[in-house]
Amino acid sequence: MRFLDRGNGSGVWQIRCETGDESARACVSCGCVCRVRTSRERTVVHVPLGSDAIHLKVRVCTYECVTCARMWHDDLKALVSGRTLLSRAAVDRALRRVALESASISACARTLGCSWNALDRAVRAHGMRILSRSDPYARVTRIGVDEHVWRHGASGDRYVTVIVDLTPRADGAPARLLDMAVLLQCLFSRLISIFPQCGRMVFPGLVIMQSVM
Repeated sequence: MRFLDRGNGSGVWQIRCETGDESARACVSCGCVCRVRTSRERTVVHVPLGSDAIHLKVRVCTYECVTCARMWHDDLKALVSGRTLLSRAAVDRALRRVALESASISACARTLGCSWNALDRAVRAHGMRILSRSDPYARVTRIGVDEHVWRHGASGDRYVTVIVDLTPRADGAPARLLDMAVLLQCLFSRLISIFPQCGRMVFPGLVIMQSVM
């Protein structure tokens, strides 16, 4: 275990650890207990302790079965997802802070002691997995449409039209962003795809949404 001071009253705890799974040494083909051929160290950013970041230095062993001529390594799926730098618990904590506490990716990255890009990719991927398993529009009863300047430049489309869920406002909670469209025509197409229960009335040069919610 080693503590690295970041100079702002907080630091990074580096903790060396192993999986501790003795069954990983057993060959799935012949059942023999095999030897460790080599090992490497993988850094995993874990849930912070107070203002201090926790970085796990996990020893990943590669095993070799001489009888079957097979090689494999420790499985870290319970700790991390794929090749991401962050543990599952750290990504879940960051997603909750961003979604529920309106924290920025930069603030979460500073607390975890990782890069902005690594955390942004992990949070986006985890958030999309959760959204794919649920219907984010199931409880929407009121929607709002507004125009927003998203590009401050001399060329290109400067404005984007946003679709906002106003349902939480009835309980005093903030509104929720549903989608964005650059062109007004694209906006109505997105509304139709999101809320198929909406009827369409098409007039020359104008599309009017007639909601039956």
